[in-house]
Amino acid sequence: MPPLATISIISIGQMGLGIAHLLSAHNYTILTNITGRSPATHARAKAANITCLPTDVDLVKQSDYIFSIVPPRDAIATATRIANAFKAVEAEGGRKGKSEPLYYLDLNAIAPSTARKIEDLFKENAPEIRLIDGGIIGGPPSPPSTSPSSTALNPPNPEQWYRPGVPLSGPHPLTSAPKSGSNLSTLLNTNFLSANIGTASGLKCSFAALTKGFTALSLQSYTTATNLGCRDMLEQYLEKYNPNAKGKAEKGIVGCPPKAYRWVEEMHQIGKCFTEDGGWSEEANVFGRGAGVYGELAQVVEKRGGTEGMGELEGAMAALKKGLQDGKITKEELAQIIAE
Repeated sequence: MPPLATISIISIGQMGLGIAHLLSAHNYTILTNITGRSPATHARAKAANITCLPTDVDLVKQSDYIFSIVPPRDAIATATRIANAFKAVEAEGGRKGKSEPLYYLDLNAIAPSTARKIEDLFKENAPEIRLIDGGIIGGPPSPPSTSPSSTALNPPNPEQWYRPGVPLSGPHPLTSAPKSGSNLSTLLNTNFLSANIGTASGLKCSFAALTKGFTALSLQSYTTATNLGCRDMLEQYLEKYNPNAKGKAEKGIVGCPPKAYRWVEEMHQIGKCFTEDGGWSEEANVFGRGAGVYGELAQVVEKRGGTEGMGELEGAMAALKKGLQDGKITKEELAQIIAE
């Protein structure tokens, strides 16, 4: 059976790789452009049988869909890259052999206003691109366990995969896309919210505020109690009066250090969402402070040279206590950490 559609994924991080595995297992062709990226990224793409093309122009020429799955700080820059590549292709005579429009799914953790900036960017520079606003809620897709019923001739049912939720919004529903749109919408576990660009991004912000925001509070609470020598009693009281919060807090603390640098800008985007679309004043915006928590955690990880030993609670607390006591790095050094 021929492939259902050709999808480019920018970029091949943990989430992008998981989605690539899900799509390729269900007969989609996956492309990417990782020119200039690390050898580890190239190795991941090769191991996943992702076709690596040298330029964004090549992606635009060959793709039916482009998925942007990048750190929030890179969302506009990535959209700009694709808009410029699309203009270059149009100048060469268009997407030869492609009769359907190119769909661009922005699946990044951004504020609604940032999504609307991307909408304006495409309207001005590449109006033929059909933008879909989206977000990803949950971890990367993962396949079912190998079983006699899951073979190359009998591929696994999508329902057997773990799949995150993907809310979508905008004037071009994915289910109506002419090239495998309905199948892709089901496979990706999507929910269409409204015809407005920004609604899906706002839902992502609202959800992440309650998850990553809680983790930021947990980091401060546990490290402060550790410094005061009373963390054991904090844990005992949580166990007695709020056991669900205890488990969630400790899971978040040990899980977030490798991702802290990505979450700095996400906190800022949540703050923008709540002030611009939620109606809250700047004085009520706690998420700028949340960005600071993850920024300081990113500093600790950078100073230590990685997250080794932070994968369990005691190691994470010891590293944070020492790292915070050792002092801060400069704002310039932090900006470099976040940019890498």
